[in-house]
Amino acid sequence: MTPATASVVPSRDQREHPRIKVPAMYTLVRARVVGSNKYTWTGHIYDISVGGLRIELDMPIEPGTELELRGMLPGSGHTTFRAIGRVARIHSEADERGPVILGVSFVSFQSPMDRQRLAEYIDARARAQGLTLRRAA
Repeated sequence: MTPATASVVPSRDQREHPRIKVPAMYTLVRARVVGSNKYTWTGHIYDISVGGLRIELDMPIEPGTELELRGMLPGSGHTTFRAIGRVARIHSEADERGPVILGVSFVSFQSPMDRQRLAEYIDARARAQGLTLRRAA
């Protein structure tokens, strides 16, 4: 998969927003607990929607923790966004060593433009692959 490609993640549940998979090695996410002065963690994005994302960080973060996130997505324009998210779940096994996969739900975006850029990115990636994104009613 090249940096400019993405695919819609098959839904096993009824997500409110369509989610696309992105090539993690070409993404970047910086995270810090809301209210912190300095970004604490750097990692990668595995999939994303306007409702949330799945990220990899070097350590587990307790579900319910609110994070300030800065993300960069692959493609010629290097789409960026800033948002507040709440850790919804830890996908990795508790006894595994190494990076941890976290599910994070967006609480808010820094600006309406951040949300719009992300929505446009997701729509463009889906259209480029001839995919139709199912929208919630």
